[in-house]
Amino acid sequence: MGIVVAPRRLDHTEKLIIRLLQEDGRMSTAEMARRIGSSEPTVRKKLSQLTQEGRVRIRAAADPVDLGYEASAFIGIDVERAAITKVAEVLRQYPFVDSVAVTTGPYDLIIKACFETLRDLYDFILIELATVEGIKDSNSLMILQNIKNDGLIGVAGLDGEPIQKP
Repeated sequence: MGIVVAPRRLDHTEKLIIRLLQEDGRMSTAEMARRIGSSEPTVRKKLSQLTQEGRVRIRAAADPVDLGYEASAFIGIDVERAAITKVAEVLRQYPFVDSVAVTTGPYDLIIKACFETLRDLYDFILIELATVEGIKDSNSLMILQNIKNDGLIGVAGLDGEPIQKP
């Protein structure tokens, strides 16, 4: 087992850049600099570094229903301990899997996936997952309605104060 190096901590300006991009992924670096109170070259350099490091990806967030997906689900997966990383790598390769997380609690992994039809969900759970070596069991939770799906994660506010709860 190799040495795991913890990623560097983000500084306050980097966190604010991310928060602004969460609000509007098309915001210009000039507007970000103005709102943060920093220079545009600094914001541009920090944003470039964040994207090169793979710490920020700019993408559109949409409700899967609007994109034609009939069935979305969180799937808890019980995995043999020695196979967690390998199984997670296999699951992340499926294009319809939105997220893969190693978790505590009753499941070793939880994935969120979107399927065009209920039959696709059925086939994935009962046929496809059965072929992945190391998976012991799974439990599915169908998503009936997405209430919040915008990717906004609380970051200290632009004025340096924590963002208030609604």
